[in-house]
Amino acid sequence: MRPVIDIRNVHRIFESEAGCAHILHNVSLAVEPGEFVAITGPSGSGKSTLMNILGCLDKPTAGEYFLQGLNVAELDDDELTEVRALSIGFVFQSFNLLPRLTVIENVMLPLSYTNVPRSQREMRAVHALQAVTLPVDHWDHRISELSGGQMQRVAIARASSMTRPSFWPTSRRETWTPLPERL
Repeated sequence: MRPVIDIRNVHRIFESEAGCAHILHNVSLAVEPGEFVAITGPSGSGKSTLMNILGCLDKPTAGEYFLQGLNVAELDDDELTEVRALSIGFVFQSFNLLPRLTVIENVMLPLSYTNVPRSQREMRAVHALQAVTLPVDHWDHRISELSGGQMQRVAIARASSMTRPSFWPTSRRETWTPLPERL
């Protein structure tokens, strides 16, 4: 089985008027399916830069990055957008939830930029919110009405709704009700 993430000899250099800053030096990492990995280090060590590369938000200056066997360096901007939308779930440190949207709309939002039908977006959002155990009576709340822990669960649900997690049984399908057309 191939790694989900496979980076080889990655470098990231930022150029500015002040000169070059070599942030990542020859970084290699393989993450196997089902494996959990923590990236740690002191401030300024390149953690965020590496995460931006792994999330296809930035490209390495040198080296290779394969995501599920796909060489992301060969992808154009539109293809990278699709990879981010369908294969990568982001949980940002500040959550980046939109206050004008309800909880379920926030979870559905990233998939609204894809060709995933609305009914599928709703079903994925419901399953994701059930998985993080956010009570149903909170799903129509605005983000400002939630605690920090609840916002964190919404952010995790949003990230996990992007892919097709295999741990959600299809028998739960009857527990969701279609939402009014808004997203």
